[in-house]
Amino acid sequence: MDFETIEREVKREFEEEWESTSVETLLETNNYPRAREEFACLEKYLPPRELILEAGCGLGPKLLYFDEKNYNIIGVDYVLSALARVKAYKSTVRLAQSDVHVLPFQDATFGAYLSYGVVEHFPQGPQQAINEAYRILKPDGLIFMMVPADNFFTRFVYDEQNFLHKLRQMPLVRKLAGKLQLAPKEDAPTYFKLHGRDEMKNILKASGFKIIFEKPLSHSFNLFLCCECFHKDSQGRTNSLAEALASLLRKFLPWSTPNHLLFVGQK
Repeated sequence: MDFETIEREVKREFEEEWESTSVETLLETNNYPRAREEFACLEKYLPPRELILEAGCGLGPKLLYFDEKNYNIIGVDYVLSALARVKAYKSTVRLAQSDVHVLPFQDATFGAYLSYGVVEHFPQGPQQAINEAYRILKPDGLIFMMVPADNFFTRFVYDEQNFLHKLRQMPLVRKLAGKLQLAPKEDAPTYFKLHGRDEMKNILKASGFKIIFEKPLSHSFNLFLCCECFHKDSQGRTNSLAEALASLLRKFLPWSTPNHLLFVGQK
């Protein structure tokens, strides 16, 4: 498929994904330990009095979190139905429909730019979107870029053909383990790319950003994806065993085992 066809398919998949969940459900994820870890990192650097943009806010769980914290924040997304549902949940939140590659804002408008799990869905790569972030940021403005990590562990857990995924799909194994039969698997995303640490740093630097902070995150979510023995529930919560192992991974294999990478760059 060409880029335009892939982009249309990715947009359709997001429309279907947002249709199948709710704002309230996603807001619950803000209380997960891995989300609290992310927020703690972000709030060390987010400028409290500057205008902030979340580019690709979807149903708005992060946007609503920072709005509730009285940050001066605006959310944009290209899925209008998702924005309508965020607005219905909280009418005072500020939103705009836009493609993050061509934002409807003047140069040097924002003090910070947030991107959560967005650029990995761009078949043309993230550079154009990051260039646009650079344009709309003020001098010394900050970009907060979170992307799925490219490492052995993450490649393994996202591989539907790995032996653990095949094992957990076997009816007999599930019966012996006392697990319900799995629902039919949804198709894999049309486009999804893991990003390496050096790769993402170089992309940010190519747009003119200076990296001032970087951190590996969500070690426990890789465990959640790896095996149901680490599930607290089916909504993405991890149990105490996963959290204990994740703390060891963060200590001894921090960059080899995270599910996501966070970078803060300064213009």
